[in-house]
Amino acid sequence: MEINDFSMNYWEAPSVMTFTHVHDQYELYFCVDNVAQLSVINGTEYAYKFPSAILSTPYTVHSMSCSENASSYERYVFYLSDEGFESISALIPPKVSERNVGLLFELNEAQAEEIKGIISCCDPENKCNTFAEQKLIFALLLNRLFDFCSENKIIQVGEPSSYIQKVVRYIAENLRELPDAETISREFAVSRSKLDRDFKRVTGISVHQFVEQYRINHAKYLLNKKTPVPIEEVAASIGMDSVNYFFSFFKKHTGMTPSEYRSMRTKKTVTAVKIKK
Repeated sequence: MEINDFSMNYWEAPSVMTFTHVHDQYELYFCVDNVAQLSVINGTEYAYKFPSAILSTPYTVHSMSCSENASSYERYVFYLSDEGFESISALIPPKVSERNVGLLFELNEAQAEEIKGIISCCDPENKCNTFAEQKLIFALLLNRLFDFCSENKIIQVGEPSSYIQKVVRYIAENLRELPDAETISREFAVSRSKLDRDFKRVTGISVHQFVEQYRINHAKYLLNKKTPVPIEEVAASIGMDSVNYFFSFFKKHTGMTPSEYRSMRTKKTVTAVKIKK
């Protein structure tokens, strides 16, 4: 999964992000409501019931979902690129850069409402359209989260020592070369069996399955871009020189051709999600 330099998603529906996913951005997930949730960060489960925010680093394998029968609950998700995050490093608390995977913030209802008020500044109707303004609001959100939460209200999430996050990044950065499990195990000086075991524990799937999913997700990302990317370039970006093979591969995993997928995404109207770019 890949996203632009900065974006904001908003949901108000029974569930969201129940699938395990990974991307190359920092992600700030914020749930306004006091509902029971289950988050999985690099293979470790966290169950909790309070208004919350989770900051996760690039290439963290994660999912967030509601674990109770709530008819609706309100969530926002911010994504910020490595470059964007680095540009605001002087404006955010030093503790942000100390964590290796992510942080879970426990909020009360009043604090959650204040965070929601800050987020409202990102609404397109408020004319907050420049990347600089969006980054400043992101920095303000992080500062307020640390202002609100004492040490016992901030939980380190994920496995800081896990090398699998580096493996995920290696796959993403070498997608054109189609890295297989043998190549990856040599790169990280571990046995193939240990890599397979550790990778499945963290991601829930095998290395091969992950590479296939990442290739499909990257292809979808390029096909979704407002400025059309030629099919040949999309195929090459995921290590396929043959456009015919790419069509076959894409249809096998999605049930449609790349052209059909692009056409569907262009025509589709989304009412439950507001995206700020």
